[in-house]
Amino acid sequence: MIILYGSNLSTYTTKVRLALRLRGIAFEQRMPEGGYRSEAWRARLPTGTVPALEHEGFFLAESEAMLEYLEDMFDERPLRPADPRDRARARWISRLHDTQFEPRLRAMFPLLRDAARQPDLPGRVADLQDRLERIASLVQPSPWMAGREFSLADCGFAVSLPLAERILEKLGHRLHWPQALIPWRAAWQEYDALQLALIEWRQAVDDWLAPGAL
Repeated sequence: MIILYGSNLSTYTTKVRLALRLRGIAFEQRMPEGGYRSEAWRARLPTGTVPALEHEGFFLAESEAMLEYLEDMFDERPLRPADPRDRARARWISRLHDTQFEPRLRAMFPLLRDAARQPDLPGRVADLQDRLERIASLVQPSPWMAGREFSLADCGFAVSLPLAERILEKLGHRLHWPQALIPWRAAWQEYDALQLALIEWRQAVDDWLAPGAL
């Protein structure tokens, strides 16, 4: 049995949970004992982060490593392209998400709580939008990030792009979708299994952004 440690709200936990659900791999999700900031969790994982995965006594952290491990260990409905160049491209796009887009989105989280930092908002919105435009120009989805099929390249963006929409709306702005990403957005909306796999995350985001919750 796979144990996935993390929260429903966590982008990177959701990224891994999404792959597990779409591939039909059985798992149990747990919060780290005492929470991921607890001394007990830091004793096990000194970085104090989520997600982490446990499988038959093997413990692993970092979402990209976890997704690759699942591809190596399970044959069901692989999300890693078969062609070596396509696989390399999917990995590249996944790294673009983790290093170029998600950190800029995460930088906006404090603005949801601290009105005094709102002067930072226009610059951060512009930076996020610029980075998204650059990624879209590199990737040119067709309709998915790495080709005609949903793959590991899409798992992070399937969470962070709709989250960016919600956060910018909460902050009085809107996400401007690059033209190259319009087909991706339509495919995301029409993929029923994906939408079902995101139910817990969507509820957690609703709760997080509800009036008075921040």
